[in-house]
Amino acid sequence: MQMTIKTSQKVTQVLSAQLVQHLEILQYSANELEQYIYEKANENPLIVVTDAEAKRQYEEIMQLASCSFNTFSLPYDVSRNDQFNIIEMKLAEKESYEQFLLEQVPMHKNLSSVDLRILKFLIQSLDDRLFLDVELEIVAQKYKTTLSHVEAILDLLQTFEPVGVGARSYKEYLLIQLDNDQFAPIIASQFISSDLELVAAQAFKQLSKKYNIPLQEVKKAVHYIKKLKPIIVGDKLETIPYVNPDIEVKKIEEEWIIKLNRHYLPSVSIDESYVTLLKNDLNYKTYYRDSIKDALALLQGIEQRDKTLYELARWFVQLQEDFFIDGLEAIKPMRLKDVAGVLGVHESTISRAIRGKYIQVPHGIYALQSFFTKGLMNTSGKMDSIMYIKKRLKQLIEREDKQNPLADQQITNILCTEGIQISRRTVAKYREEMNITSSFNRAYG
Repeated sequence: MQMTIKTSQKVTQVLSAQLVQHLEILQYSANELEQYIYEKANENPLIVVTDAEAKRQYEEIMQLASCSFNTFSLPYDVSRNDQFNIIEMKLAEKESYEQFLLEQVPMHKNLSSVDLRILKFLIQSLDDRLFLDVELEIVAQKYKTTLSHVEAILDLLQTFEPVGVGARSYKEYLLIQLDNDQFAPIIASQFISSDLELVAAQAFKQLSKKYNIPLQEVKKAVHYIKKLKPIIVGDKLETIPYVNPDIEVKKIEEEWIIKLNRHYLPSVSIDESYVTLLKNDLNYKTYYRDSIKDALALLQGIEQRDKTLYELARWFVQLQEDFFIDGLEAIKPMRLKDVAGVLGVHESTISRAIRGKYIQVPHGIYALQSFFTKGLMNTSGKMDSIMYIKKRLKQLIEREDKQNPLADQQITNILCTEGIQISRRTVAKYREEMNITSSFNRAYG
């Protein structure tokens, strides 16, 4: 046997620690980013943080100092209805949770009048945690419909913002968060469903043995679960305290103006005196190098987050201009894939960028995630919502010949002729989710 050594070239993508931090910052909501900034400042003496409130007061003082009260120029006519006082702070519109949820209803089209009544009733039946506080059987009786119909409406409600709304238990609340995060560990849902006590006790070895998976994978899943939000904070009838829009879009003289609302966040800088102190001390050479690297990564990460959000808003204006003018009725379904292709980035980057972030437009404040509706592309190039497809599937089964019920493949063929591009496996999945048995069981069961 002759031993030989061969060399080959292979291209692999390795995420640097800096890039990982940038992606982490990108996915933070404004509140999470604020907390992260303060945590970093506590760890790193080179990072200086100016509180957002102090920053606003300073900006107001500078505006007062630089303004002439007799005359000052603005880039457009302030005599119009959209005039604003640059000295007084604009009060944010206070919305109740209920109103906030009801405003998301028109984004989901193809809902019947009964669907809308059930959906609004479910919204009005949420407790202070935004958990559902009514039995689905009672709702089905109230509206003289099936339990599967009400469950389908609840599934729709659970796609609304904030994430977790409509959960019926703490476990379901955590599972909804998992469903909204494509980066969640696969085993995490099983841990939540069956072994939440072991997760709370951090019984890594026991979980590893039970599921026959590596200890490191168990630890990763458990740490992920512990980072999930425990409950939705606040009273459903109070204002939404954490909805500070990250982006504001308004029209001025026939031109859309995009503004990033950075004034909600503290400002970050580097303490030059500490830099001078540490840089010239040989005993702290390694510490200084690591600290300055970490501080610069934070500043660059925040800058990259701002840049990504701005680009996202710019394309929203181009792709959804009708929505910005006419409101929810004019919104067009979009996929992460569509926007990722336009911006030339991965879908995961868009997913991180829209998570927990809001945009203010002339007719209200909306979650960025609500721009992306779940559905399937039909042959006309438009998106059919999953809710609509399930409803159509149910109609076909209800109208079928009871002696010769439709098989999943037959249903698939009918939907395809209607322009809904769907596979037999997906039809079977939706049918099972609505607790509808197979054609064999419908005929002989």
